[in-house]
Amino acid sequence: MKNSVRFKFMLGLSIIFIVAAVVLNILIRQVFQNNLENSIKSSMKDTMKNSREYIKYNMFTKDLYMGEEVLYEKLWRILNSYVLTYNYEMEIRTPSGKIKENTISSDFTELTNRGTEEALKGKAVINLQYGKDNVQAILSYPLYDGDKCLGILNISKSFGEAYVENKRIIDIITLIELFIFMFVFIASYLFASRIIKPIITLTKQIKKIEEGDYEINLNIKNNDEIGILLKEFINMKEKIRNQIETISMEKDKILKLEKGRREFFSNVTHELKTPLTAISGYAQILSDKNVKDEEFKIRAIHRIYLESERLHKLVINLINASKGIDFQEEHKESIEMKTLLNDVCIDMASKADKYSIHIVANLEQGFIFGQENKIRQLIINLLDNAIKYSFSEENINVNAFKDNDNYKLEILNKGNPIPEKIYDSIFEPFVKGINSIEGGSNGLGLYICSEIVKQHNGEIHIENGNIIKVVIKIPSFSPSGNNLETT
Repeated sequence: MKNSVRFKFMLGLSIIFIVAAVVLNILIRQVFQNNLENSIKSSMKDTMKNSREYIKYNMFTKDLYMGEEVLYEKLWRILNSYVLTYNYEMEIRTPSGKIKENTISSDFTELTNRGTEEALKGKAVINLQYGKDNVQAILSYPLYDGDKCLGILNISKSFGEAYVENKRIIDIITLIELFIFMFVFIASYLFASRIIKPIITLTKQIKKIEEGDYEINLNIKNNDEIGILLKEFINMKEKIRNQIETISMEKDKILKLEKGRREFFSNVTHELKTPLTAISGYAQILSDKNVKDEEFKIRAIHRIYLESERLHKLVINLINASKGIDFQEEHKESIEMKTLLNDVCIDMASKADKYSIHIVANLEQGFIFGQENKIRQLIINLLDNAIKYSFSEENINVNAFKDNDNYKLEILNKGNPIPEKIYDSIFEPFVKGINSIEGGSNGLGLYICSEIVKQHNGEIHIENGNIIKVVIKIPSFSPSGNNLETT
């Protein structure tokens, strides 16, 4: 029965009612206690008012100058008759807090001391102390003659009868709450049973439908009610859902494989294009018989060799990928950015010259920690992009400098503003610009640049307008540091 819906329903309902009853009972008790305390305090305030009036009309001016002992004796006689009349207990203390006369039980010494401390500050306070069947109230207030404090008066009274009556009323309310709870519990149980009965029939019909039997059977049996319904319905639903998920998963696999294949070969094409650009540029220059600068020829041949090696590595990675071998991550190392930027600017200057575009570099020294080939590819891609979309006879400005804890790179070129639709998704794959002086772009250049910057924990953004400004920030470090690691 513990797994039946009826049991769970009644258990939950019982917990709710018990919690509600306890909370309500606590609130009622608090309200009655507050009312009792307010009534006691109101009574004690009246006592203070009446006692002051009583002293006023029974104490003469000459009594104030007859000495301390005579004064307190006179006060005691006056108040004692008042106290006896109203069944109070009393204590008189000097302005220093010394007890002169007292009929209050020693059980309440702590309360009288506490009240005296407040009265010495010029306050009138009422302190309460609860017992088993009693609540004791102690009123403490100072007696003044003008600005002169004559003493402290503590008046105590028991409110046992009011306390017992208050407790009796609360007990009656608690008993009424218990009877209400039992009535609601029984009514809820019968109501729940009536609701669950037709659900049992529905459960059996769903089970037969699942088995292919559509005959209607209205026999009702109390047999784990909604639990059976849910179990059988879930079984049916799960079978359908599993089939749909299987089909959907197979479809997603095919789509992902196709998308991955396209992106992989697009990336490889772009990767191969980068070193070929440099090789082609230097080869064209070297083929010119008018080039007499031997130092440039040596450097060009060395650069062609390096880019050929880089191209060779890309081809090897492509072959390994086709065999299912993962690309190995390159070692990270310290990169001196000024030298690297200067080399790339010189390499790309040959391509820029073909379109009467000049690369102007303003570079400061700085170091980052990363993969040199990736950073080189990043700069080549950005300069190549700037050349494609620049106006002829204009400059491409390359600025690089330290910016707090970052090394900042800015590439500026003058051209047509980037259309808003393209600009909003500029770093997404397969987003191609327009008005390029070259064709054949596959829209992966800036996407690859963005990924490289992310791999180096940097930031990249583009400022649009008549002057396009690409800004890159990559964390820098001091080359004197000893905390470099390779991965």
